[in-house]
Amino acid sequence: HPSQGVSLANNVTLRCHLPRLAAWVWLYQERGWSYNKGKEKEQNAAEFFFVSTLREHAGRYRCQYRVSWSVGASEKSDPVELVLTDHSYSPPSISIHPEQCVEMGTNITIRCWNKDYGAAFLLHKDGSSAPIKHQDPTGGGAANFTFLAVTPADSGTYRCSYRPRGYPFVSSPLGDSVMLEVTPTDAPSGGSEPPICMPPVMDGWLCLCIQSAWGLWLAIGTPKHLDPTGAVEQSWANLVMALVRGFVAALVFGLGVFFVIDARSLWIRRDDNCGAPPVTVSV
Repeated sequence: HPSQGVSLANNVTLRCHLPRLAAWVWLYQERGWSYNKGKEKEQNAAEFFFVSTLREHAGRYRCQYRVSWSVGASEKSDPVELVLTDHSYSPPSISIHPEQCVEMGTNITIRCWNKDYGAAFLLHKDGSSAPIKHQDPTGGGAANFTFLAVTPADSGTYRCSYRPRGYPFVSSPLGDSVMLEVTPTDAPSGGSEPPICMPPVMDGWLCLCIQSAWGLWLAIGTPKHLDPTGAVEQSWANLVMALVRGFVAALVFGLGVFFVIDARSLWIRRDDNCGAPPVTVSV
């Protein structure tokens, strides 16, 4: 305690929670110190205090207990990390590409950089207790964190930190933040857009979308019978046949309309001639 945001020279308490009453409790630092605590009265928890923490206190810790000297020691617990922030390091810079406000499905990159300490960079998102991404030292003092096909769940505020080489549990302060806003993609609007002919809409159909002379979108469909051999060729043959049939039908329809209009015009002229006075010839 506290669980995060501990700086050098802060006071820290590490607490071991035991599954049963025990007389002795040990706290081990990996590749470092070991501490033990014993009491006359058995206990189910033990606290270890660090006053004015130093770099040497940063690290990974495990607990172990023993009920009595006549019984063997327990296995060591899962580890907990004590990361100390050293404010002598300058905070890293951050940028986002292509921009902070993007549509859903866009790929974005968050870049963190600072002086080349040979550092490992970490990306933090506000609201998450632990870093969400980590990149080992690659040289150059920078790291790129790429998000593929972002969704609204990726929206939020991001910051960077780094851990200098040789000090995996010593961190720089968090740097400035960037905000990512992911907007949902608008659904296709109606109007002059052609119909979308896809298997989820017309299951088992191949569809050709063409625009007529009247500005209307027509969809010509033909059944799609797929089999393991020649499926694609058969589908295209059916599609071409449907197109030819549609063209012939349109041509016949157009010729029919033309002959009807022409016949009506001749009928009107005939009626006009019947009502006119007779033609006379004079010398």
